Amino acid sequence: MTLLNLLGYSLFLAVAVGIVLYVGNACYCNGKLFIHHYFYKDIKFANTINKVLRTAYYVLNIGMVVWTLQTVHHIDSYAALIEMLTARLSFILLVIGVLHFINMITIYKTHNYFKNRNL
Repeated sequence: MTLLNLLGYSLFLAVAVGIVLYVGNACYCNGKLFIHHYFYKDIKFANTINKVLRTAYYVLNIGMVVWTLQTVHHIDSYAALIEMLTARLSFILLVIGVLHFINMITIYKTHNYFKNRNL
């Protein structure tokens, strides 16, 4: 392992985990209002859903960050280091965006299911 590889791993882990934690916390705090709107009859249930979503988000995304390290090849220049960091970080951001969209759809469909069941 070269010094550039070690630097790349360190930078990638620090930035990617920081992004995951920041986005996860923002979604948890701001999503609480969204989830309470849909599950206003049972706030305890809404809070539980929000906590489960946050935990699943952290486990999945931090696991994916660590897993993507196995695809890093030998880095022999600063240009290759920048390319590796941008490619990996853009992938992480894309996955975070897709997961957020999936969570929003899941919450909406769950709300409709419970709303229709209570009629």
